[in-house]
Amino acid sequence: MILLIGGTGQGKLAYALKKTGLEPEAVAHDPASARTKPIFDGLAAWVRSHPDEGIGDLLEVNPGVVILCDEVGCGVVPVDPAERAWREEVGRLCCDLAQKAERVERIFCGLGMVLKGEGTWK
Repeated sequence: MILLIGGTGQGKLAYALKKTGLEPEAVAHDPASARTKPIFDGLAAWVRSHPDEGIGDLLEVNPGVVILCDEVGCGVVPVDPAERAWREEVGRLCCDLAQKAERVERIFCGLGMVLKGEGTWK
């Protein structure tokens, strides 16, 4: 599994499509669809709309999936407890995924910074 993180609008999806050579039709927007597609875009949005569900057995079913997640933990701490809980859940899930990933990259301005993993994409 490859984990790509970065702020909204930083080019994560374009980066993943370029690196994989895939078209937008290959992108899933929920864990169920990602079981059969190579890219899962929108992890943070998924967690917001499905709190406490996680991604299930996605990594066992599709171990080569590329997961894209917006960074949500930076900036001003929200006053709303639900917003803080959502950020916490996304952050903990990303920590878990980063531990399991063979490669983790942070995408900033469309450029990838390797945080974990060596060499080129497989």
